[in-house]
Amino acid sequence: MKSFCFCFLLALLTLPAMAETQGLYLGGAVGQSFVKTEVSDIQDVDFKLDENDFAFKFMAGVRMGAILGFEGGYKHLGNVRDKVADYTFESRTSGYDLCAVGNFYLGIVDLFAKAGAFWWDQENKLNGVEETEGGTNFMWGIGATLRLGTLGVRAEWERFEIEAFDRLSLLSVGLIYGL
Repeated sequence: MKSFCFCFLLALLTLPAMAETQGLYLGGAVGQSFVKTEVSDIQDVDFKLDENDFAFKFMAGVRMGAILGFEGGYKHLGNVRDKVADYTFESRTSGYDLCAVGNFYLGIVDLFAKAGAFWWDQENKLNGVEETEGGTNFMWGIGATLRLGTLGVRAEWERFEIEAFDRLSLLSVGLIYGL
């Protein structure tokens, strides 16, 4: 009987979530990027970048049902710099992503995990001389959304698997709006 009551209570908590499991949403977030990489042998100088910086993102998504959704957006992962002797190296990374999103609804809280592709551009400057590189790499993330009607407060951590970086990730908090 106790397990039946627990299951019934859990079903009641998830009914409002199941009613809103489909549809479009838009959002934005701010947070902190975490960058760690080494740039070697530029003018015979090695630069070590291990910094955090302000980051932001915009997103749009669609929930296809109770479990699956898709999301895409733009991310600016901040600016990091290092100075060695008379050389200053600066790097800025930004890009677009497209991910499949798996959702698990618990009443007014949504837990999610996502994985997909990140099309990135990196602008590097050495004493004012600029060079740009880019590519497409795997990304993944986890997070939670507190839903308050059509508005949601979202916390998320994302990791970008770019070979040139030892670590590139984003921790963000933002808002989403269901259309």
